Amino acid sequence: MNRNVNLKYFPPEDFGLNVRGLKVVFDGTPLYAAVYSLKPEKDCSRVVLFCHGIGAGHAPYMTEIAKLASFGYAVVAYDSIGCGASQGKNTRGFYANVQCATATYIAIKGDSLLRDKPVCLVGHSWGAYAALCLTTVVWADCAVALSGFNTPSKIMADSSAPVMGATLAAICRPMWWLINLLKFGVHGNANAVKRIQKSQTPAFIAYGSRDKTVRPENTPANSAKGPHIKTVVYKNKGHNVYNTERAQKLLEELNSALSPSRFRTPEARKSYFSKFDFKAATEEDASVMDDIRAFIDNH
Repeated sequence: MNRNVNLKYFPPEDFGLNVRGLKVVFDGTPLYAAVYSLKPEKDCSRVVLFCHGIGAGHAPYMTEIAKLASFGYAVVAYDSIGCGASQGKNTRGFYANVQCATATYIAIKGDSLLRDKPVCLVGHSWGAYAALCLTTVVWADCAVALSGFNTPSKIMADSSAPVMGATLAAICRPMWWLINLLKFGVHGNANAVKRIQKSQTPAFIAYGSRDKTVRPENTPANSAKGPHIKTVVYKNKGHNVYNTERAQKLLEELNSALSPSRFRTPEARKSYFSKFDFKAATEEDASVMDDIRAFIDNH
């Protein structure tokens, strides 16, 4: 998936981040991955493996990556196959992000500056699903899942319902389940809750009460149980649970503006996006980010 030309993606230089490329290959396909830090990597307390949501790779998350780096972490972020700057004709499917995260983890453990540091898995949306599922594949000291979903077929049905109707989406769900099975075998329909409960990896699972992307019955925040799991439902938060309420409102406005029918002329569209305050739309909620930091530092 390529970047939307109407959107602004903040480069790491805007945050003063150090950037070092990391060689990652998945199934013979080179993936784009990099290490982001604000201090020398040897002085970073731990590694955060950042798993992005569906879309243009990890570039849209640079504000969050920079914040995690400000906590003293070396943040390793990759673009899943078919996303962002990575090669690949398409994303292959939901479980592919778990596989790409696994390939990135292997690269971390093969890197002389990173291999001996504690590793925390952090992900948002599709990336949160990947982070939770990954805990049964690799060893991690902890995991942070933000606005994740439990199963691929359920999120596919929920996302399709506004377009095709809830009834037809429910009818199609078994077909999507079968497609996932054929693509990835037994892993294709991996259940994030079952994975994190099986691995016993300490996990911080957060969800916003106003999330319109992941329905309440499909978020691990409402079903994952265990002494190693901390769940938080933030009131009045949307899918980007780490953003301020002001940023959420701006993002809702932005999503509406991305509709092909929103503007009558290309000039009107260009004018709107040139004036949009992308910095305000990515403003983070300090209290949520502090909750994440406290959890990671305690594990």
